[in-house]
Amino acid sequence: MLRHEIERQRVPRTMLFYGPDGSGKFLAAVEVVRILNCREGGEEGCACPSCVEVQKLISNDMLVLCRSNLRNSFELWKRFGLESGNRQYFITDLRRFLFSISHDERYRKELERIAGLLRSKDELETAFSDLIETIIRVIDEGMGKVITIDQIRGAQRFLSHKSGYGRYRALIVDGAEAMNEEAQNSFLKISEDTPEGSCIILTARSRDGLKPTVVSRSRLYMFKRLNETQKKEVIAERWHFSGEERNRSEDISGEKENMKGVLKRLGDKAEDLQLVNEIADEINRDRTEEFFFTYIMDMLKERLGSLRSASVKEVSELELLLKKVEKSRRSILYANANREIAVVDFLLNNIGNVIKYCSTGT
Repeated sequence: MLRHEIERQRVPRTMLFYGPDGSGKFLAAVEVVRILNCREGGEEGCACPSCVEVQKLISNDMLVLCRSNLRNSFELWKRFGLESGNRQYFITDLRRFLFSISHDERYRKELERIAGLLRSKDELETAFSDLIETIIRVIDEGMGKVITIDQIRGAQRFLSHKSGYGRYRALIVDGAEAMNEEAQNSFLKISEDTPEGSCIILTARSRDGLKPTVVSRSRLYMFKRLNETQKKEVIAERWHFSGEERNRSEDISGEKENMKGVLKRLGDKAEDLQLVNEIADEINRDRTEEFFFTYIMDMLKERLGSLRSASVKEVSELELLLKKVEKSRRSILYANANREIAVVDFLLNNIGNVIKYCSTGT
C-alpha cells in the first residue's frame, strides 16, 4: 500500500510504523526515504549517490533520532563476528547506535572512540570484540531513555531547510515512544505544519506509548512479528553465513526452544528444589547462563511492551523482575560472579514470577 502511495506521489506527511522489535520498522523507514529521494526511479539495488548515502545513514536529507533497543542486533554481531561481506551492515548499525547516544553526555568518551574507529578499517576489526562489549554495556545501562523537546525543535529546524539533491527532507524518529510529554506536544506542532517536500516517519513498538493526538495525525502501518523462517533469511543476508555459520544461526533457534522447555518444566514443578538444581546444572554444563538471562529479559520486555491494560502492581512486578534478571546477567558478565550460584539463586528467588509472566512463550 505504501509503495503504491509513493508511486502516485501521495506520500503521507507523517507515518507511524508500529510493531514488535525485529519486525523491520526501521529498515522499512530507511527504504521509504531511499525511494523518495532516488534519482533513478527508486528501483531496488539502485546505487545512485542519494540511495547509497541514505542506506549508509549519512544523507544530508535525512535526520535520525534513535531510541530503539538495538541489543539483539549487537548480540548477533557478538555471536557471528565481523567479516568483509557484512562490514557495511555493521557500520550502519554502529551509526544507528551513535544516533542514540549523541545527546547523552555520559557517553561522550564512547561516542568519540567509536567515531574514531569508524574512520579506520583495521582498528575497527581489531577492536571489534571490545567494541561490542562496550555497546552492549551502554545499552544495558539505559542509554538515552528520552527524546527531549530540544531534539524535536532541532528536527523542526532541519525540516525547514531545503533539500540537497534529494527530493525530500526526511525525519525518522526510531523508538518514538521515548519522546517525553513536552517532546510529543512539540512534535504535534511539526506534524500540523510539515513543510512541503518533507516527511516524518515514526517507529514504535505500540501505538499505546504515544499520545492519541500524535497517533491521530499519522498514517498507521502495522508490522507483524517475523516467523522463524523469515528471521533466518534476514540473519543469513546480513551476516553472510557459510554452511558452518548457518548452523550456528539455527543453534539460536534451538537454544530458544531449549529455554522454552526449561520454563515449561519449571512451570510444572516450580516448587521442586531438586528439579531447580538439575536445570541449573544443565544450564551451567552447557555454558548457556548468559543466553538464559538474556532470553528471560527479552520475554519480559516483550510482555511489558505488549501490555494494553495492566494494574500498577503488574507493571511494577514486571519492571522489578527485569531489574533482577539484568542484575544477575551483569554479575556473570562484568563482576565475575560464580555462574552456577547466580543461576540457582535467581531461579530459587524468582521462578514464580518468571513462569507467571513468560508463560505465553512456553
